[in-house]
Amino acid sequence: MSSGPKLLLIDGNNMCHRLFWAARTRQKGKKGEGDGLTYKGRCVEVIYGFFRQLIHLHKRYPDYFPIIAWDAGYTRRLEESQAAVAAGLIPSAYKSTRPKRGEVNDDPDAIDMEPLFEQMEELQVNGLNWVRCLQVMIPGVEADDILHTYARTYADWDGRSVIISSDGDFYQVIDDNTTLYHPVKKELWTKERFTMEFGFAPYLWVDAGAIIGEIGKSKDNIFGVDGWGPTTACKYVREHGDIDAIKAVIEAKPEKKRGKRERDFLEQWERLLLAWSLKKMDMLPDLPKPRCPPRDEKAVRKYFLEWSFASILKEAWRLV
Repeated sequence: MSSGPKLLLIDGNNMCHRLFWAARTRQKGKKGEGDGLTYKGRCVEVIYGFFRQLIHLHKRYPDYFPIIAWDAGYTRRLEESQAAVAAGLIPSAYKSTRPKRGEVNDDPDAIDMEPLFEQMEELQVNGLNWVRCLQVMIPGVEADDILHTYARTYADWDGRSVIISSDGDFYQVIDDNTTLYHPVKKELWTKERFTMEFGFAPYLWVDAGAIIGEIGKSKDNIFGVDGWGPTTACKYVREHGDIDAIKAVIEAKPEKKRGKRERDFLEQWERLLLAWSLKKMDMLPDLPKPRCPPRDEKAVRKYFLEWSFASILKEAWRLV
């Protein structure tokens, strides 16, 4: 039985995006349509849903302390990928295909993302200041790295962490002390479950993910190895280990016996090393300790009434 701290590590951006799109799906029954929940002309589905999620998580993990991490840029990854673009290694930089706030979009079918950004700001600046949690945002740093650092740091103190996110990149953080809870599917990923399903240790997910890559409008824009999908990548990682071990196995084969995918693996090695670096989460120095001043249930209830969140008033005590 663990005697260390228990942390609920929440990916704030991931949760807000899920709530935003889920509301629009429910409204019209088709992704990308509908305006979501509104109150006095303002969209509130993300704010309301975020508090509902916190209440649900408290019921599931009542003795865990919530830490909510927010993205505030990705300086290290952006600089690495931009240098690779300049060198002709990849065609475009990390996350360059994602829509940005204030960016003009000529697509007539594009969804207005401003209501999402406004609600995230409301949570960060006002709403979450009334509840028992620690918010962490560091300029130039992604939420992934913040949560990864907390999980690793407190595991050394025999702590237990549950990461709350639907982002599969967090598989790499799973270990004996850290689990991953998927709040949409309500699935818990443990080290045992991951190893049973994939056939290799969770930390090797960095290698599998780097080989596969992530290309698409809502993806991270990471270029893996051409022709290597999840099945092939996981097979090689399962049989041989990390990308260095896979490279050594392929190089040991006579050239005539290497398939096209294996030849691409060797030819695109520098690009693969970049993908691995972009996928690998960082350890950060000097993060705030997991604590906060006492909170007042009356203040939370007052805030809920201001936003007409009457249906969750009776659960307000769980957040303080």
